[in-house]
Amino acid sequence: MKNYIYLIVLFFYTSINAQVVIGDENYNNSNALLSVINKNNNSTNSKGILLSKVENKTELPLFDLSQDDEYLDDPKMAGMIMYQKDINRVVLYDGKRWKPTLYENHFRNTKMSMDTNLTTIDENNLPKLACVLIGCGIQNIPFGIVNTNIDFDELKIKTDQTLYNEENYANFQFKESGLYKILVSLSIKTSGLHVTPPVISIRAKKNDFVVSRSDVALNEAILITAGANRTGTMEFIAMFSKGDLLTLQAAGAVGILTVADVYTIMPNERTFVSIEKLF
Repeated sequence: MKNYIYLIVLFFYTSINAQVVIGDENYNNSNALLSVINKNNNSTNSKGILLSKVENKTELPLFDLSQDDEYLDDPKMAGMIMYQKDINRVVLYDGKRWKPTLYENHFRNTKMSMDTNLTTIDENNLPKLACVLIGCGIQNIPFGIVNTNIDFDELKIKTDQTLYNEENYANFQFKESGLYKILVSLSIKTSGLHVTPPVISIRAKKNDFVVSRSDVALNEAILITAGANRTGTMEFIAMFSKGDLLTLQAAGAVGILTVADVYTIMPNERTFVSIEKLF
């Protein structure tokens, strides 16, 4: 009964004064409907606001796995805040989804690798680039969640496509517009004989356009022989809009006196992609 009386008094006080002040009767801020003042400066008497808590995102209002971003849209709820215990963050609902207000040292990240079982089944299943004097091929890299201990998709951007030789293959489709940092690392096995170092070109396509490219010399020495293993990397930052497709590719580059060569992308700990949403 006491709580009901307090709420009635608070309602009429708010209606008359257009603001509620808790903690300091002399405080005034005409722009605030509610002000909570902590007048104490010691750990014994200081008072704060305790937010409603949930264990994880599945307990947040409007959570729905059938939605692309996992939440139903409700503009009327924009501005609601709660505390999510598993990430130790205050989360804010913006009318479309819940977002952590601070990430500090944790940006949402997607990290994927290549299936190592492809090697044990048949190395012919691996992405290969054939180079001759007239040019080289291009191959899409089939990244996926192949090891749940190290691979994850916090951004929920992995597409359902799995065959790297599909004509319209895309690795990822972005659910949110923003600035992303992308790191690609490829372990490459060469076969052939060169006088100049073989060069692998790592490419990232945004929809139908190349947004980043890195040409990496696989060895500085001459007379590279069959079976040499090298690692090439590319890192870049780019803006992506909701719905944009990202395709990661490898291409070869013909060097002087390269008669024929085959580059094979090897699935191991050095072949992976990492995608971070910066903001």
